[in-house]
Amino acid sequence: MSEQPGFAFDRVQKHNSDFKEFVDVDRNVEIKNFDRFQIFITSAEAPHQTNAGEACQIQHVPVPDEPGGLQSLLQSKKTEILEEHKRTGTLTIESRRHLVKVCISQLVEKHGFYPPSAEKLTLAKGIITTFPSLRVHIDGNGDGFEHFYDPSSHSGFLEMRLHNIRQKLEAGQRRYTKRNKGCDTALDTGARSEQDQGESSGTGEWITLMKRLRPSAENIPSIKSAMANTYTRRRSWISKATPTLTEIFNEYPRFLDMPSLIDIEFGKITDGKTDQFIRKWEATIIPKLRAVAALEKGGVASLTEGMEDQTDGMYPYTMLVLLTHLLPPMPGSRCSVKSAITFLIDFVPPGTSIASLCDNSEMASRTQPQLICIGSLKSPTRQYIITARNDQVTIPLNDGLTCAVDKLFKLYWVCNLTYPPQLSSVFTFFEYIYDVTISTKKPKVLEILSKLQAAH
Repeated sequence: MSEQPGFAFDRVQKHNSDFKEFVDVDRNVEIKNFDRFQIFITSAEAPHQTNAGEACQIQHVPVPDEPGGLQSLLQSKKTEILEEHKRTGTLTIESRRHLVKVCISQLVEKHGFYPPSAEKLTLAKGIITTFPSLRVHIDGNGDGFEHFYDPSSHSGFLEMRLHNIRQKLEAGQRRYTKRNKGCDTALDTGARSEQDQGESSGTGEWITLMKRLRPSAENIPSIKSAMANTYTRRRSWISKATPTLTEIFNEYPRFLDMPSLIDIEFGKITDGKTDQFIRKWEATIIPKLRAVAALEKGGVASLTEGMEDQTDGMYPYTMLVLLTHLLPPMPGSRCSVKSAITFLIDFVPPGTSIASLCDNSEMASRTQPQLICIGSLKSPTRQYIITARNDQVTIPLNDGLTCAVDKLFKLYWVCNLTYPPQLSSVFTFFEYIYDVTISTKKPKVLEILSKLQAAH
């Protein structure tokens, strides 16, 4: 047909078994099973046609993307959302949740539990057209609707809501079941070990020297030189062999008694972004975070009350608690919003010995490194300790809370550790402060970042 006058071959789509919808593929792909492909032909003689491929594409009844269409839906289902936006110029997180629920309910009613990607995309664009303040641009990337639905990664608020609905479906209503990922990408640790053993004798001598030296005014320059000369070998070993925290500190014990080496290592990994959190958190992020929280309803807004009277120790802690409420634990983490902060920082009575922190049975569920504060936040003698109970590791710090959180985050990067699942959104938020984003985009994090950018 494409060889006939007035017609042209446009593109080919193949059915993707993972996403259960058709996605674009190379036009030279070999077509065998015709029911797995869609071929699009455009007609140059159709003046009313503006988008390539519309002539042969199956047409779905779209969710209204015009402001009037979405507004009509909300007028009949949830008028308070429109009233709040008209009054404040934005929406609280709770109102955004209701907006997503109403829109997905309409989408499911028209297209079932597995609506096409095009419909979700249309809906996402319609939302930010109706509510421009919900548009999110991080570092100038994207079109602003991706936190509602990103067609490339099939993620966003709309997809999250659909996923939650499908979780409650009966077996006969499910279109597919999730496959367990195989171990195809597992590292051959034996081969990696042989490779590491081939390091130069010079590097081995630096490691031996660094292990023997103890921190002192005379030894610190030599220790730093040894760490600098073993940096490449160390990063390769940590990334490829994925050693435990205990193994890393056995090989490089100076990380324990010279925590400043963690800052130096992080700076090399991130091309000098060592001070980003220290510079931004208290001076820029906290004031805006407080302003955003004050606009929310319920418990989040109440956390901002009376902050003016809080001590220097209490104020940063309250803001961390507030952040865990704005970015609560992901479903499935088995953690309440109230207890999420304890996976970042917990407290023990004054006088508790550092050695006993790893023996605390009440912290048995804390599998990832966290901060322990010995004493009260109001006490001038309080001390923060990075504690990794499973690895029997403690790193005493002589810093305030902000610097302690900064050191804990850097430790995760230096030792290539997985974030605590209870705080995955919080640590992803920290990545944006450091400008070292590597985690999967989380819609809630993008939403908070957008509100911070709009805050004054």
